[in-house]
Amino acid sequence: MAGYVFKDFPHSSHRWLVESVGNTPARVLDVGTSTGFLGRELAKRGHQLFGIEKDPHQASQAANFYCHLLVADAETLPQLPGAPFDVILCGDVLEHLREPLAVLKHLASSLRPGGRLLVTVPNVAFIACRLALLFGVFQYRDRGIMDRTHLRFFTKASLSQLLREAGFVVDNVKGLPPPLPLLWPGSSRWPFRLIFEAMALAAAMCPTLWAYQLAAQARRQ
Repeated sequence: MAGYVFKDFPHSSHRWLVESVGNTPARVLDVGTSTGFLGRELAKRGHQLFGIEKDPHQASQAANFYCHLLVADAETLPQLPGAPFDVILCGDVLEHLREPLAVLKHLASSLRPGGRLLVTVPNVAFIACRLALLFGVFQYRDRGIMDRTHLRFFTKASLSQLLREAGFVVDNVKGLPPPLPLLWPGSSRWPFRLIFEAMALAAAMCPTLWAYQLAAQARRQ
């Protein structure tokens, strides 16, 4: 997640992750901390934070926000210090993995019974991707759904199936709109926010078509 910053605007995946963790102090594992932008926000709420990041430079920037930060590849994880956790975050992580099922099974074993997994991934069934395929275009890019570092692609159905196969009970999968304020900052302020709110409503009502990202909440039985 190189170059990522906290997306501090309504309906962003980062806001969803932080708000879904909530305000009740919990033991939280952040998988793929990057520079710690989520850790910084969660630390303000009094959570006990643990992290995993494979990039040593980014891990050094994030370290101050976590009780313990493990510099490791999520696909070759050892036993996790701090387990069992109340909440595990996988924000924009699964699409970068060769074997996300194996990673999720390992993470499930590190959750307390009833503990929650919060996941965000790009939605490859987003209307722009569908239209591109209609015209025979499947082109990788520097950022976004077709980011050239993405190894896996998900729809709402395939994400739900993956989580169930890993042993989780899927409580809900929410659709999130394109991050319009990154391209047009004024869209997060009224009256232009009406456009953004309409996009968010469409993503929530029909995530299989209009969601740019999918946000799933699951729990260990």
